[in-house]
Amino acid sequence: MYSRPVTIYQGIDNPIQVLVKNQDQKLVNLTGYTVQADIQDPVKRVTVNSFSVNFANVTNGRGSFTINKSVVDNLEQRIYKLTLRTIKISDNSESPMYIDDNYNVPLDLHVRAAYYSDMAPTADTAETVLIDGGTIE
Repeated sequence: MYSRPVTIYQGIDNPIQVLVKNQDQKLVNLTGYTVQADIQDPVKRVTVNSFSVNFANVTNGRGSFTINKSVVDNLEQRIYKLTLRTIKISDNSESPMYIDDNYNVPLDLHVRAAYYSDMAPTADTAETVLIDGGTIE
């Protein structure tokens, strides 16, 4: 992964694609490992949710997971951290996945409101709108 922020949108499911490469930018064979993605809350210092990365072919390091609508809609802040880790199947040992050549682990996760199709509008009774229809001659 590269260290650019990931943006997800409230109101819809958000598919995330993962491409795992080594320092030489070659695809990594993840046979014998599982990969887990975690949404971290940097303010409360807790893991908000975890997702298993699904690989169609583990030998080429290409996978995906979906942050579903219900999870995204419950994220209260606008910036979280996304971390990934490998878990060795044989002994459950874990290792962080680095997002760049400087061994950084967290990736910024931006939450944006965009899709409102099934959200009811909030009524604001304190606001009055006056419309001037003009003069008819």
